[in-house]
Amino acid sequence: MTTNHEYESMYARHRKAAGITQERAAELLGVAVRTLQAWERGESTPPNARVLSMCDVYCSPTLAIEHLRYNSIIAYDVLPAVKAVPVAQATCQLLAAIRRLEEIHAGDHLLQIAADGRVDEIERADFDQLLIELEPVMAAVLSLRYAVEG
Repeated sequence: MTTNHEYESMYARHRKAAGITQERAAELLGVAVRTLQAWERGESTPPNARVLSMCDVYCSPTLAIEHLRYNSIIAYDVLPAVKAVPVAQATCQLLAAIRRLEEIHAGDHLLQIAADGRVDEIERADFDQLLIELEPVMAAVLSLRYAVEG
């Protein structure tokens, strides 16, 4: 998970990247400036619905993933960290991650393991390693999903 300092700056960082003042952000989000300041200092946590609004107002959908990863140990374990990158970069990252898997024949190995519809004890270690090797692909897919135009 993240440190309190990183948490304090999460919402402010996305707001500042959008070039929006606290006053304007609070107005657009329908909250008091003091409320927004408390969120940005880590004194309180914005509700998920407000974070979705922040994503729209700040044009930053990756804030939702960052927020979930910080506030839920389950999300932290399940969701990869995702950075907003241009579409071209996200596409290149995804294709590179897929090619890395192809180079080590992970796809073929995964097919062999999954062919019988179960993962037995002998296959478990290999399967777990394949899941680790798939993490960059999952992160790249999400980066492409939330890529910025340009």
